[in-house]
Amino acid sequence: MPIPGAAAQPRPVWNPSAHLSDRVKRLRDEYFSFDTRSFRNEVMPFSTGTAWDSVFVASRWTIVPEVMAFIPAYADSLLAAATVVPLPVDFWRNPLPIRVATFFREVLARHLPVHILEGELIVGGQFNASLSLCLTRGEARRFNREIESFRRGIVHTSELGIGNCGAVPGHLIPDYPKVLRRGFERILAEIGAELVREGPPGKRQTLESFAIACRGVLALADRYADEAERLAVTAPPARAEELREIARICRIVPRHPASTFHEALQSLWFTHMLVQTCESYPGAGTSFGRFDQYLFPYYDADMTSGRISREWARELLRCFWIKPNYAYDYQGRVGRNQGITSSFGQLVTLSGCGPHGEDLTNDLTSLCLDVIEEMNLLEPKPNVRIHNGTPDALLTRVCQLVARAQGSPFLLNFDEAAMRGLRWEGLPEEDLWNYAPVGCLENTRQGDDRSGTVDVNFNLAKPVELVMFQGRDQKTGEQLGPRTPDPRAMRSWDEFERAFRKQMSFCLQHLIRLTNHADAIRAQYAPTPYLSALVGGCIENRKDITAGGARYNFITIEGVALATAADSLSAVKRLVFEEKLVSMGGLVDALETDFARDEPLRQLLLNRAPKFGNDDPDADRMAHDITRWWAEEAAAASTPLTGKRYRGGYLSWNYGIAYAPSTASTPDGRRRGTYLSNGVAAVAGMDRRGPTAAACSVEHLGLEVIPNGASHTLSLSPSLLRDDTQLMKLAAFLRGYGRHGGSALQLNLVDVDTLRAAQNDPETYRNLLVRVTGYNAYFTNLGREMQEEIIAREAHRL
Repeated sequence: MPIPGAAAQPRPVWNPSAHLSDRVKRLRDEYFSFDTRSFRNEVMPFSTGTAWDSVFVASRWTIVPEVMAFIPAYADSLLAAATVVPLPVDFWRNPLPIRVATFFREVLARHLPVHILEGELIVGGQFNASLSLCLTRGEARRFNREIESFRRGIVHTSELGIGNCGAVPGHLIPDYPKVLRRGFERILAEIGAELVREGPPGKRQTLESFAIACRGVLALADRYADEAERLAVTAPPARAEELREIARICRIVPRHPASTFHEALQSLWFTHMLVQTCESYPGAGTSFGRFDQYLFPYYDADMTSGRISREWARELLRCFWIKPNYAYDYQGRVGRNQGITSSFGQLVTLSGCGPHGEDLTNDLTSLCLDVIEEMNLLEPKPNVRIHNGTPDALLTRVCQLVARAQGSPFLLNFDEAAMRGLRWEGLPEEDLWNYAPVGCLENTRQGDDRSGTVDVNFNLAKPVELVMFQGRDQKTGEQLGPRTPDPRAMRSWDEFERAFRKQMSFCLQHLIRLTNHADAIRAQYAPTPYLSALVGGCIENRKDITAGGARYNFITIEGVALATAADSLSAVKRLVFEEKLVSMGGLVDALETDFARDEPLRQLLLNRAPKFGNDDPDADRMAHDITRWWAEEAAAASTPLTGKRYRGGYLSWNYGIAYAPSTASTPDGRRRGTYLSNGVAAVAGMDRRGPTAAACSVEHLGLEVIPNGASHTLSLSPSLLRDDTQLMKLAAFLRGYGRHGGSALQLNLVDVDTLRAAQNDPETYRNLLVRVTGYNAYFTNLGREMQEEIIAREAHRL
């Protein structure tokens, strides 16, 4: 029995292993020493030197409401700090794709700094860049007009809480296995063969731009080889031998196919880091895909031949694991703890099924799980694919790690549900199994899909506000949506539903129009030839990826505040129209005054109306209907210039907090400013019947119309840490979730006492990772509002 007044003891926090090698411990500690270390991967701008140059594209950043006010300052300051790159004499006579590719090649061959850190085995440090758009004066004039028009529209839309959008880089999986198998020399030969067959000048120039960009990669790899050889001259014998091996590897990859595990990891890292360079954007969902599958042949061959030991393979992986974290140096002087937030997520996907449903877990899967547990790093964010055939041993291992690490490291993806969504959007049946999440949890084909995840974020609670106030924004009085009937005059639920659907359609189409504008700006002014050479379809189509060259092209609309919207409509339907316990006039008046004089009514709405997340048929049906209404309408739309199809997802990121103040009080009893619901989770505190009921509610949504994936974050009691019996219950719950849940699950196993202790003593708890919504973050680096939202989530017991 608790002793009255005694403070609960915070639970032990996941920390890096005490058994890391001296090399890895030093490299890890060095990364966390931004202010004192000699190397920083801070953003480096590069300019053509023209008076009209641009090195920053606003539409890449407009999905982050917090930074919209600073966008003009970012553009100006980056340009002012830019290094001018000398250009070939014929530079300005070439078309834009050739200019962009040439500039990329010149930066890699002569200007991007080359750093090799003491002891590291995987090299490649400086990749955060902000590259010139290489526009002529006339192009720059038109570009600036388009950007400013888009920026004004999206700022206003975001300030009103409708949502946001942009043409966001990253959020895809390049064809990394192709680079490992073939190397860039063979990719260049492939492009050359296509050039021989190509006639129209525009298409030839596109292919030529791909080849020019790829040659820049080879120049940079040679520069790293030169640097390793230089350092080896004065290094101690053991390190000199490592440096000579690094030089040898950099002469081979990524120019030629990889032959060893070390070569494969180095080739992968070079290729990956330069995708971020070419898009002038760090991390941002540029994900590694099915890491343990395409790297396993190299690992297995080395292990079988005795070329390496398992411990040396572990050491190589540990060194690799540190590299993606340097993306956060981009904003290292901003905010707390060297700018580490969660925004530059680079997922690795482990395990999952094969083409016939067979399990593909292998020894590299297990080794990666060991490294994840040992390193306690934010990146690369791990995803484990679970399916009906997942071995008990893997599921047990995942549960153990989840329990030890407060649940935070993993996104758990469920193959059967995920594949239903990919089937619904029309992907080939024979390839559905070969998907992986990007960014946070967004399901994407590997190697040939630009799925545009998080390009659009739609606040589903805003149409609730608009229907209650006849299309007016309640705070400003601005007429946003159509003037639907006064709800006070409505006599049936059907009338209210029709009005809501009109407002929802208005908000959705408004965001689509803005996104079409952003997509057109990217297609016309921001080609990325290097990335295009790595994505299936672009070479064959003779088209840059920004112009729709990938084999599969989508733009994803992420629904925000589903449960808030569903609970609000359920309250209106049940309490106003069915039970007539609440008058519509009284409800509108209460929302107008933020419930200032209507606390009894607010409590009635909170406690009597159906709530999503409790396996309640009425609430679940409402959430299902809302999902169908907007997702099917979105799927009917496409971009006019590039032909990208729209599709649905549920990923709230931080928008449930960002748009809470700009969303009026809602009929579920929520006051203005109170957090909107997260992903497909219930409103905080409203899922009162346990995790099984919450999972069943998610199953009832009909998520096949949400092919991008649906973020479901559950907070579970840390009692799961107690013993093997509790871990078995967690494993059983995960099996059940695969059959009766959604496509993606994140778990938090952190008690309130630990979270409060972390708020009060952030230095001691700097390694405390938590799941937010589809991604993990260091708790002490989150803003106070986000910390409080995580603390407010309901903790369940299995």
